[in-house]
Amino acid sequence: MLNIAIAVSVILFAAAGYIAFMNSRIIANQKREAYIPLPASEYTVYMTPQFSEEDKRSLIPIGVMEFQDRQEPMRVYLCRVKNASEDLKLEQAGNVFLLHLKKARDNGTLVFYRTVEEALQGPEERSLTDRLSAAAKKKPGAE
Repeated sequence: MLNIAIAVSVILFAAAGYIAFMNSRIIANQKREAYIPLPASEYTVYMTPQFSEEDKRSLIPIGVMEFQDRQEPMRVYLCRVKNASEDLKLEQAGNVFLLHLKKARDNGTLVFYRTVEEALQGPEERSLTDRLSAAAKKKPGAE
């Protein structure tokens, strides 16, 4: 009797494991099929002491840095452009922003860098802003 109970338990556990495995595969396939790549966006690097309401209508900042420029603080924004324009692709804009970031960091004028988490769309933007964060944390002159 005990042998039968053990055999039934093993069969039930095996069946439950198989069902869980198949369920996870179905969920993974559904997620993969549901993923719609984001449309290609245009980006720009925008330098200003103050981001205005008018700027907010056409630009969505995804990364912000501030540095001391002579006597006043200056901010540099890595922005997604809302309307169609002839701006840069993400990697190009990221490289321009990175040059400003490294220059301010190496000159000792960098005040802060911050990622605008709630504005990020997609893994490409996340990867770029992670790279920018890492560059901002490095010691001046380090590469």
